Amino acid sequence: MKERLYEILNEEKKHEIIPFLKQLSADERKSLVPTIKKLDREISKIVMTKNSYHTAGSAEQHSIIDIASFVCMEQKHYGKNYWSLFRDKEQTSKILEWGCPHWFSDFINDSIDAEFTAFNYQDILGWAEKGYVQPGPELLGYHLSLQPSDLEKYPETLETHFWYLCEFPSKSLPFTREWLPLVQKLIAESKIERKKFLKECLLAANRNFNKNVTGWFMDAFNILKPSDEELISLQDELMAGLASVQSKAVNTVLAHLKKIVPDPEFKTSEFSHFLPNLLSSEVKTVVAASLAVTEKIFQKKKTDTENLRMALSAAFVSKDESIQTKAAKIIQRYIPVSEDMKEALSHYADNILANVRPGLAQYIENQQVELDAVKTEKLELISEESKVQEPQSFEDLMFFLPQAIENPGTHYYDLALAGLVRFADEADSGSVKLFEPVFQKACKTIAKWEVHHFNVLLCNLIINYGLSLIERFPLQLKTLEKIYKRTCEDEATREAYSTYHKKLGAITDIHVGGLAMEPFKIIAVHVFNKITSGDQTPLLSTVTHEPCWIDPYALVERFETYQNTDVKPDDLDVQLALQRCSLERTSDVLQWVEDRLKGEYKELLLFFFNRDASPEGTFEHPSWWMTAGITRSPGRVFEEFKDFGYHDIPKEFLTGIYDWKTIDSKKNSYYPVELNISVPKYHLKKRQHQLFLEYFIAEQKHFSETPAFMWSFPNTLGNVFAKIIKDCLFYSGIAEVYERTLVLNTAQALHQMKKPLDAMGYLFLGTIFLDGDKVIRGTAAEIWLEHVSHKVMDNTRLGKVIGLHEKLEWAPVKRFTDLVQHQMLNVSKDHNLALEELFTYILLQMEIPVTNLKKILDIYHEVLALNQSESDKNLKEKLNSWKDNSSLKKICNLLLKK
Repeated sequence: MKERLYEILNEEKKHEIIPFLKQLSADERKSLVPTIKKLDREISKIVMTKNSYHTAGSAEQHSIIDIASFVCMEQKHYGKNYWSLFRDKEQTSKILEWGCPHWFSDFINDSIDAEFTAFNYQDILGWAEKGYVQPGPELLGYHLSLQPSDLEKYPETLETHFWYLCEFPSKSLPFTREWLPLVQKLIAESKIERKKFLKECLLAANRNFNKNVTGWFMDAFNILKPSDEELISLQDELMAGLASVQSKAVNTVLAHLKKIVPDPEFKTSEFSHFLPNLLSSEVKTVVAASLAVTEKIFQKKKTDTENLRMALSAAFVSKDESIQTKAAKIIQRYIPVSEDMKEALSHYADNILANVRPGLAQYIENQQVELDAVKTEKLELISEESKVQEPQSFEDLMFFLPQAIENPGTHYYDLALAGLVRFADEADSGSVKLFEPVFQKACKTIAKWEVHHFNVLLCNLIINYGLSLIERFPLQLKTLEKIYKRTCEDEATREAYSTYHKKLGAITDIHVGGLAMEPFKIIAVHVFNKITSGDQTPLLSTVTHEPCWIDPYALVERFETYQNTDVKPDDLDVQLALQRCSLERTSDVLQWVEDRLKGEYKELLLFFFNRDASPEGTFEHPSWWMTAGITRSPGRVFEEFKDFGYHDIPKEFLTGIYDWKTIDSKKNSYYPVELNISVPKYHLKKRQHQLFLEYFIAEQKHFSETPAFMWSFPNTLGNVFAKIIKDCLFYSGIAEVYERTLVLNTAQALHQMKKPLDAMGYLFLGTIFLDGDKVIRGTAAEIWLEHVSHKVMDNTRLGKVIGLHEKLEWAPVKRFTDLVQHQMLNVSKDHNLALEELFTYILLQMEIPVTNLKKILDIYHEVLALNQSESDKNLKEKLNSWKDNSSLKKICNLLLKK
């Protein structure tokens, strides 16, 4: 039986597969399943040629396996292949006539989750007619929405199935342009009931469709131009639409409700129930449209507006001045002063803008709300709360390693290496059983096509360590050999691709990323050598406090261990430890260094921990001293280091300070305004004492692990920021997922750092304040809020960056002003004072009025009112110039009076 299947496949006798399967019993067909799976794997293997690739099997062989799989397998084994078999409809029909699988109906009904299928609505109706399929409403609605043709061929299509389309449409519906004119035509011919379809369009607002599908139904509703009578009869559905999460649906409903407000049958009470949520919306158009409907209701006579009055106060959730001004005017014009209204507005008193307050003087206490000053807490990089939890035994390590694999490129990676050094030799016949799931996870992770570079190193270490354990505990770890063999077979298949880099084998032979990853590979090799030799001397660079810091006391103790054991530390491990060491309070550590260390260790750390000290000593390891100097005093040149041979490294890389400017690229319409940063090219020069830093700055390509390097240079982040800015932030309109993710990860890492910014830090933060991604901008605001609270934010420097960008309109001003209004304004007294300084220096960079300059000036005026301050005297000349612009005249005059 198996031999016959092999023969049919090898000789490509497709015409014989169905007769062969027909003569088999159900049990015999079932027994063929493992063979079919094996053959499918063999013919699906990739074969590389010089210029392309293809599968090992021919088209005929794939077709034979498709037929055999369909006939012999159960649904769970057959999977969700809605394409291969069904391309040949005549062949499919023959198979179904001979023997339709019992699971076929369920299989077809599940096809609504498939990306594409080789069958359509007409095929499904044909199968239903023959009893092969019992189609559900979801299936019929989904497939009909993909086929706007032959709608009158079957009477049930327009009578029943079209309404399933309204309830269960395909995501592709909006992109099938034929549907809208076709629906209009069918309604005009009375083949689709007009009122029922209008109702279905409104019901779509709350059916959890994506925004494109919801938008299609709203467009359909608008195109049909419902009359006032129809809108009155659909009021319940219109009101329900106000609760939609889709702003287009809400705006569409509000536009139509506004038309029928004058009608006596308009349901004011129902509308007032939705008003608080509408006015609290983050979408400005929704709030503005809701206020327009509300005002029209107030204009009606003899209407009960009591509930509406109270609900209107919710408009002051918005910090947009135009919204608050509009709401204030409605209150002044239509709502008499009362205790109830005062009470309703009192809940939003903190949020009412200073420019709006005078108009509401009769309704609210005119006394300015006094915000509390922030209680300043000193930034603590080394604290009990941030201390990492290290594994304390072999058993702990076994539970910790899977977590490290799940969190690549973080302090988990460092703790995993330290744990392997410390406990690798402590496995015994009892505890070693815990290693099997760790080994399995490492193999499963490294077997993927795309693997985080730090996981390549960690998983390779775990696997090689596991292979050494097999020799010691063959009985307990007998299954590991099978797992490893299967992983090696998978990798052998992928090695056929020229772009694939080997991840298994000796750690010295594997490829891990580019040059930037080379130091980490060298340290990993060092760790493996320590494991195999039983050397438990700890690594110097292991993090002690999240996210990346080393306690200076811990560093002294580690050096002391090397001193006492006479073990030589790894050169790059020393440099990484110095780069990660916290330098916030090091004066107290100097005595420890004096008491515990001697020789070069002592001289090195006395220089490193004393900012005023000059280097003294024998300088046996130039790379250590150079790293200590760059980390401690990045902008300082030490005469004592002049013979180290590092003079060929461009000064930008040593100082972390780069020249940059925002330029108007008028000739380039795609990138009209660019952020240009000058990053020199550097090619790695092989030298006896290589700097850790050199590997990073010589890296020419950028890859997703870049933010992880922030944990390697936390004291000198300028080089990492420069690379991210050059690759991902040169243009404000970049929308690619890769760049967005890279910038977001960098911003989030900076937020975790809790460290004052340097020059490149201010350039990065100021630039992401204007980023097109809302989450990235929100992260920038969080960093600003925290740094202001800790009094480590220089708003002068930040304001200059934002101002120089917006002077040339590098990004829409609205991105920044919306962020300020929603996240940064009125947080505390200190934050308002910081905002005043920030806006002053943004405006000082401006020359001619830019788009939406009025919005910046409005917020500046609001901040000055909150702080009871006056406009900066250096701005007077600019304000006098700008007031010649008609749109700026009013706000400029207001600021000049302050």
